[in-house]
Amino acid sequence: MRTATVRDLRNHYTSLLGWINAGEEILITQRGKPVARLIPEKPAPPAIVDWSESPAVSRDRSAEPMLTAEESSQLIHDAAGKW
Repeated sequence: MRTATVRDLRNHYTSLLGWINAGEEILITQRGKPVARLIPEKPAPPAIVDWSESPAVSRDRSAEPMLTAEESSQLIHDAAGKW
């Protein structure tokens, strides 16, 4: 753990931020007494998505009509110029 004074914090905050970004903890002192502690923020854990619970995955499509090859081709052709 590094130590810095309130004056160091005021005058050299970019250096102190560099220490924090490197993972260092900094003890801030005023007149030789500890007044604060700066610690790096822990990164948030990545979100996990369970797609098996999605309504689009669990939807029953058995009653929906299937497109023919010609209908699919026409649908792709019609949408091609819109992007």
